[in-house]
Amino acid sequence: MHKNILFLILSLSLFSCQSNPKKEEDKKTQIENKVEENQPQQPYETINSEEQAQSLNQQTEADNQEVEVEDRILFSSNSSSVEEDAKKILDLQAQWLKSDESIKVTIEGHCDERGTREYNIALGEKRAFAVKKYLKQLGVPEARMKIVSYGKERPAFFGNSEDIHSKNRRAVTVVN
Repeated sequence: MHKNILFLILSLSLFSCQSNPKKEEDKKTQIENKVEENQPQQPYETINSEEQAQSLNQQTEADNQEVEVEDRILFSSNSSSVEEDAKKILDLQAQWLKSDESIKVTIEGHCDERGTREYNIALGEKRAFAVKKYLKQLGVPEARMKIVSYGKERPAFFGNSEDIHSKNRRAVTVVN
C-alpha cells in the first residue's frame, strides 16, 4: 500500500514538472512579438557606392552637430578685463543667446580667496559687469542679463595653489 501511495506521489510530481508545449509556444510567440515591436519601422537603406556613403556621413554629421557653449571665463589676478581667449567663449555664448530670445541669464562674478571680502565682492561685480557689457556689445539685450557678485564666497575649487586660484577667478553665465 505504501508503495502505491509513493508511486502515485512520484507520478503526480513528474507529471506536474513536465512543461506544457502549448504554453512554451505561447511564451516564444510573445517574446518574438516584443522583439518585432522594438525593431525600427523604416527599412534599411542599401549603400551602393563610396560617394553615397560619404554623402550620408556628411549629412549625419551636419544633423548631429551641436554648438558646445562653455559657461565660464577666467580672469587674471586683480583684473576684470575680458581677455582674448575669454572673448571666443563669450562670442559663442552671445550667438547661442541670440538664437533663443526666451533665454535669460545671470552672470556671476567670482574671485579667489585672497583679499578682503569687500574687495572681492567689488571685483566680482566688475567681472560680471565686464561680461555683461561684452555680451551687450554683441547684441544680447541687456534686459535678458543680470549680474551678481559672490566674491570669494563660492569657490569652484578648494586649495591654496596658483592653479586653484586661477580657476576661481571667473565669471559664470547661468541660465535662469
